[in-house]
Amino acid sequence: MKQTKWFDRSFNFDNQQNIFPSILERLSGTPIRLEEKVKDVTENILIFSDDNTWSIKENIGHLIDLETL
Repeated sequence: MKQTKWFDRSFNFDNQQNIFPSILERLSGTPIRLEEKVKDVTENILIFSDDNTWSIKENIGHLIDLETL
């Protein structure tokens, strides 16, 4: 499956079910959920990168970088 580049994506916010507020609420809770999920994970696991992929820490850092977007 071909992955669409992030900045090439388009989003439709005119959903008739009006789920946009729920999405915003869920996103606002992301930091605490991430903290809970990785609190017992060792540093070696958090920084592990297999076959030139991003580590867990790099993925979390990327989310932080994109927060203002």
